[in-house]
Amino acid sequence: MKISFEKLEKKYGTSTALNKVSAVLLDGSFTVILGPSGSGKTTLLRLVAGLTYPTSGKVLFDNEDITNKPPRDRNVALVFQNFPLFPHMTVEENLRFSLENQKFGKVFKKRVYSNKVVDEKVNEVLDMLQIEEHKYKYPNQMSGGEQQRVAIGREVIRDPRVFLFDEPLSNIDARLRYEMRTWIRKIHKMLKKTMIYVTHDQNEAMTLGDIIVLLKEGEIEQMGKPEELYFNPKTKFVATFIGNYPMNFLPFEVKQNEICISGTSNVINSDKICEKIENLNLKKGEIAFRAESIREFDKDKLLEESMLLLKCKVTDIEKLLELQILTLNIEKFNLIYVTKTKKEFNINDNISVIIHSDEIYYFNSEGVRVK
Repeated sequence: MKISFEKLEKKYGTSTALNKVSAVLLDGSFTVILGPSGSGKTTLLRLVAGLTYPTSGKVLFDNEDITNKPPRDRNVALVFQNFPLFPHMTVEENLRFSLENQKFGKVFKKRVYSNKVVDEKVNEVLDMLQIEEHKYKYPNQMSGGEQQRVAIGREVIRDPRVFLFDEPLSNIDARLRYEMRTWIRKIHKMLKKTMIYVTHDQNEAMTLGDIIVLLKEGEIEQMGKPEELYFNPKTKFVATFIGNYPMNFLPFEVKQNEICISGTSNVINSDKICEKIENLNLKKGEIAFRAESIREFDKDKLLEESMLLLKCKVTDIEKLLELQILTLNIEKFNLIYVTKTKKEFNINDNISVIIHSDEIYYFNSEGVRVK
């Protein structure tokens, strides 16, 4: 089912949670809504679920306007970060509950599903989520990951039109989080239903989503495939938010016949980079590059015109298995440098690093990327 947002706005008094948000989520897609706290992620999800209503704008399911419909008429599944399971019921009873309580008729109400159909659906979900061995267990007898699987199963069994996930893995430890991401991807492939997943964790977003909607202060900063946001950020905010390490930024300004790094004695010594800045007609702005794009300069080799050379000092060293994460200082600016080299570094070591011109991004003084 296709979901469309048309100029959605949500205000709480004088505060704006969402500001004219418009987007189309394709049928069967897995969309991740990503952003920092207070960006409007959960508000947008609640508008889709019908738990709150917009100040203005529309929510469409296919071409049906459901903006003001109550939750019971939307047939959506919502999985929370806590596990809303009945503690006095077994796994089987929790799964049966939502089906056994579906009834029709105004006076003499009858159940929608017979016991036989309920049994079949319960066994199907138990098999799908591979939790058959927990069938007769109570929630407090299972791990957090197993409880979350049951919570997802209770929604799957209802056959909803769309699945909504509100940071469902926040209460699970790192190992189980990886396992649950795998399960959620498998469920999406099996069910082929439209899914919307809210998170502030960009690693979850990059591994789960077909499409990422990155929000900032109630507005869509950028929407696209994970690799598009990583390799082609439109703004400085996207560049710093997406990636294991924030992108490095150095401000520059044109002075007479030189392009200097602002507030320092350093000049940009790469002819190719200077030519690019001139062609973009930037008098001031920022150059940016990923921590993984930095290489240590080999003094026995010639410096190419496409290389930016920076002389830095090591101010911090962090080791993560085979990785070394160095904080480099270039006068008043810090850079993050990630390397797999086995060379040992020490605090206050002087180091020269290079970045290839093809791996440098250019931003204007407003923080918008210029191509």
